[in-house]
Amino acid sequence: MKKLLLIALTLLSCAGSQKTGTLSFVTLDEEAALGREIAIQSPKLLRLVRNHEISDFFNQLGKELGAKSDWTGLEYTVFVINEPDLNHFSLPGGSIYLYRGLIEKAETAHEVAAALSHEIAHIGRRNAVNRMANKYSYAFAAQSVFGQNPELATQILQNLFTEDTILDYPEKEEFLADALAAKYMWKANYDPEGLLTLVQKIRLQEKKDKGSVVLLRRTHPPFLTRVNRIRRELTSMPHHEGLRRDLAEFSRIRDQLMRIPR
Repeated sequence: MKKLLLIALTLLSCAGSQKTGTLSFVTLDEEAALGREIAIQSPKLLRLVRNHEISDFFNQLGKELGAKSDWTGLEYTVFVINEPDLNHFSLPGGSIYLYRGLIEKAETAHEVAAALSHEIAHIGRRNAVNRMANKYSYAFAAQSVFGQNPELATQILQNLFTEDTILDYPEKEEFLADALAAKYMWKANYDPEGLLTLVQKIRLQEKKDKGSVVLLRRTHPPFLTRVNRIRRELTSMPHHEGLRRDLAEFSRIRDQLMRIPR
């Protein structure tokens, strides 16, 4: 009886939160637990690059940037997807996914740091959890009551780019993620200009091959709009004497990735 009452109260809480689209009863620990389950299921459903050296490099980069974010206590895990698209996304609990096409297009570690920082901003603002409130509502409420639910993690991964995806955030959240990305990069001594040059590269690639950016365009505002807003954001940032040069190791890691069969 107590369990049924708890479920009823949880579902009522979920229904009441639909006006704001936020599952206020989902704790940070619960989100982190869901993130761990997603990380477990990811290799089963996505074509991931399985190379410890490559993974360690990007995980270390994510750790540095995450330490300067608004959710510093979270362990960010970076996965590389073995697909040519220029895409990146993140899921609840700290899982970040970079497509090899994006990494191969990047010329510096600063540009990859920009993509990671953008996703770290989404995670810190719990954007995916808010979207899940609309897409999964009662199922997610039940998961919160019963504990970890591998089926929910699988369902999320299988429907990343379907209609009404959980990655389809409001434009204002995408613009804010860019602004926060520049801030995190600056604090971690990475050059925020990398954010601008990365989005410019993606915009040029869209003109050459729309198919390579179709997934990213499905969940992000027009690239020209982002470029203009990022430019304005960068002009307002203070001068930073200690910005690091490009990481020499990045070129080696990128070359190593390029040698892995597609």
